[in-house]
Amino acid sequence: MFDLLFIGNPAIDKAIAEPEDMPQSLIARLRGATLKTLEKTYRLAIESQAQGIVLCGSIVDPTRVSPAQLIAFRQLITRAAEHDCETLWVATNPADAQEYLRVLGEPKGLSFASPLHPWTQTIRSTTVELWAVSNEADVERIAAQSSFEPLHRQILVGSDTCPEDDHSATSFLSSSHLSQPNTLAIWATKSSSSLPHHIFPLPSIQSRCQTDSLNSGCYGLTFYRPQSDGDNDSPLGNKCTVDQWKQLPVSEVIWRTIHIESADEDHEALSQLLWEACQALLGEVVLEGDETITSASPLVIIDCQIACGTSITRRLEVNEIAPETKRILRERCAAASPHIWIQSISADVEEPLAALGRNRSGGRPGASNSFTSALADLVTEAEAASPGTTAEREAGWLALELLESE
Repeated sequence: MFDLLFIGNPAIDKAIAEPEDMPQSLIARLRGATLKTLEKTYRLAIESQAQGIVLCGSIVDPTRVSPAQLIAFRQLITRAAEHDCETLWVATNPADAQEYLRVLGEPKGLSFASPLHPWTQTIRSTTVELWAVSNEADVERIAAQSSFEPLHRQILVGSDTCPEDDHSATSFLSSSHLSQPNTLAIWATKSSSSLPHHIFPLPSIQSRCQTDSLNSGCYGLTFYRPQSDGDNDSPLGNKCTVDQWKQLPVSEVIWRTIHIESADEDHEALSQLLWEACQALLGEVVLEGDETITSASPLVIIDCQIACGTSITRRLEVNEIAPETKRILRERCAAASPHIWIQSISADVEEPLAALGRNRSGGRPGASNSFTSALADLVTEAEAASPGTTAEREAGWLALELLESE
């Protein structure tokens, strides 16, 4: 049972890119994934007897959303209200509330929290205030109104507003007010690494691509629950020992990457290796899921990366046999696991080039002056200066593959 469910960046009007060669049956799942994920979450909230569903971040763009999407969203809100579950929209701009109410036709059960007006509810005999925050002024204003009574909880909720400068957007969250024992701070973000350690990161409920596929889903918050091992998915578990913050896998589409090593296999042998890896991955996905949450397995889109041990010749061979390998693997998946789609097979672009650099050349004649060694050193130096990015590594392998294929 959860008291509140939190949904980050549902963006029901934002579509997932459709691969050109994907079957229509799977494309249909992609097109309906955002709303389907939201439906799962609302159903979970009702089954959990939650008192509220909190929406924050990118929710609906009135200029892009379709009438059908609005109708479906409105129905979810009203259906939850029939089960005493309120939908709470976190609006950092107080003026947005009236606009969204108008767009949705003022459905019963929809409330708003803003930096000026909190949502207030009594949960487990405790007065809970939920505020929207977007800057330091909001936090200071709320802190000035805090009573810090024993049975009084504050939840401050915000989202990324400056994706290009995450640090400046969230630096104010280190406010001393957030360290109060009766205050929780939750931030909807695609990059939890940029947040202070005492903030609950709230990832997007449904990923749109491979690059933002980690930690998707909604989160459930339960007040005053006896803590047990593994209850909390956040470092805040140590601070708020009486609260449970739990990630719930409800995403309709998930992305995964398979990494395997390949020495000299042909397309038949390589497809067998990848099939075995897919089966192992499928077992992990099932363990992550929950049959009470999802009535069907999520669509799993897989990117296969083949490690070639820095052999440029082998990388070219892998890329050459990739189309036939992918065809064989897709046929096996369609027969045994139709909810798995092999998106791509390629030589691993994340393999480091350091072993090819002049410092690792082993004193071979001319190696230190070779283009390969020089390029490998440049890539390694660039990665050291900007850790966490793979663009230089991908470009380096592409250049070496083009040179080798000449």
